[in-house]
Amino acid sequence: MRKPTHLLLLTGMFFSMMEANAQGCSDAGVCTAGPIGELEIPTDTTTATNVNRHYARMTFSYAVGEQRTTILMAVAELGFSITDRLGFSLRLPYQSAEGNLGSHSGVGDPVITASYAFIKQEGRRLDGMLGVKLNSNNADAMWDGFSIDQVPRGLPMPYQTSLGTTDLLLGMNYRHKRWSGALALQLPVHQANENTFTHASWGQDPAALGYFESAYLERAADAVARIQYRIPWKRFAVQPGLLAIQHLGKDSRLIAVPTMDMTMPQRVEIDGSEGLTLNLTIDAGYRLNDRWTAELAYGSPLIVREERPDGLTRSMVLNAGLRYAF
Repeated sequence: MRKPTHLLLLTGMFFSMMEANAQGCSDAGVCTAGPIGELEIPTDTTTATNVNRHYARMTFSYAVGEQRTTILMAVAELGFSITDRLGFSLRLPYQSAEGNLGSHSGVGDPVITASYAFIKQEGRRLDGMLGVKLNSNNADAMWDGFSIDQVPRGLPMPYQTSLGTTDLLLGMNYRHKRWSGALALQLPVHQANENTFTHASWGQDPAALGYFESAYLERAADAVARIQYRIPWKRFAVQPGLLAIQHLGKDSRLIAVPTMDMTMPQRVEIDGSEGLTLNLTIDAGYRLNDRWTAELAYGSPLIVREERPDGLTRSMVLNAGLRYAF
């Protein structure tokens, strides 16, 4: 009977470690899309009775972002199994951000995925995933406060509800008994970001200087690797893991370069925006009955990129949700 106590102690240790090392993280959408990162409870098999059932999920998220920006999100998700192996899902978020430069809220970027189980055996499963993340807007929300100089002031990316890109999502998720591993790619195929945040547009306001400049930002692709280990106990399961996100190139933005008679915009690459982000994660779930499952997830980073102009910096993320199978 000591196993539950050990699980609680392990969970507490992970939470303490994550608080102590919080620096920032990045997830542009692919890390939890489709079957990637799903938690199975309570059995040790990957062919549990509810795998092929339709589901509806509602998740509420609390995160601390750049310059202590508070980011709240509600995510509605629907999943449908067309056949025993083929399924589709739709995820639609609503996001609200508040910080020292103001607040903004609205519909976030929807994610649509299709998944197919290439291998589906007792204790072993391989899923492929293909999807798309659409931009709900062009990340061009403006500050609505009063400005003496009447200069339009674009809000930084942490306040925007969209990345302003349409992205192709590709992934594979493999489960063997309690272990699971995933590889994924998020590739921007259309750059529509029209964000106008610069330090100059805010008159070098000290509060604004703490944010990364992001005028007409263009993002590079992300490659993702994830490994998790599931620890089940009766109707409960906890799944600690590591999530690595490699930003495959440098992001770029526009700057104004003075000339003799006017200023001309120039696109520059952002040094330090490429590289690795490594996150420590914990997923947990409790099956209330055959249809309802309560879910909890926490994540915080161990390694971050030097420059993160896309506004995805997070010192911590806490998700709580309910899943209904039908």
